[in-house]
Amino acid sequence: MFFRSKKRFQTLQFAFLKSGLEQNWGAVYATATEPTDSVKIAMRESGIDVQKYEGDGSLLIVRGEDLYKNAENPDLQGWTDSAKRVCDNFIAKGKKGARVAADLSSYFLRNKLTKQWFQLEYILEKRFSLPLTVICGYDASNVPASSDLDIIDYYKFIRAEKKEYIDSHSFAIYDNDKKSLIFTI
Repeated sequence: MFFRSKKRFQTLQFAFLKSGLEQNWGAVYATATEPTDSVKIAMRESGIDVQKYEGDGSLLIVRGEDLYKNAENPDLQGWTDSAKRVCDNFIAKGKKGARVAADLSSYFLRNKLTKQWFQLEYILEKRFSLPLTVICGYDASNVPASSDLDIIDYYKFIRAEKKEYIDSHSFAIYDNDKKSLIFTI
C-alpha cells in the first residue's frame, strides 16, 4: 500500500487486523519505529480488544529489530524461523490464517536499505503451512511521481532486478486523503 498519511495508513492496517481477528485469524503488527505501548493504545482507540487478543495468543505486536536483528545485515534465518514459529503457533490455536501489518518497509527504504528489505519481504512470499496475508506500506513521498496517477506508471520504470520483487505482490493500493486506488500488478 502506498500512503501519504501515516495516520490513515495505520487506521487501514488496524481495520485489516481487526477484521482478521474477528474471523479467527491470527494477527501480527510489526513496527520499526513506534513503541509497542503506543501501538497498543492506538489499537484500542481503533476498537481492537488488545488485552483479549494478546491474552489468547491471537495478536502479536513486535518490534522489527526483534525479528531481523540488524537492519544492515538482517538475520534471514532468524526471520524465517520467527515466521514459521508464528504460523505454527496460530495453527495450534486453530486459526484460519495469519494477517501481518507492518511499517518496516518505510524504515528500510528511507535508510537506503532496499536490498535488505527485498530479502526480508521475499522470504514472506514463500509458502507457509497457513494462509498468510500481508499488508506492506510504502510512503508515497518516496516514489518519484508528479501526480497521484503516475504511481501506476512508476512500475514500468523499476529496474529489472526489482521486477521479481514487485511481481510477487498481487495488487497494490494507493491512498491519499481524497481517494484510494486499487490496481493489480
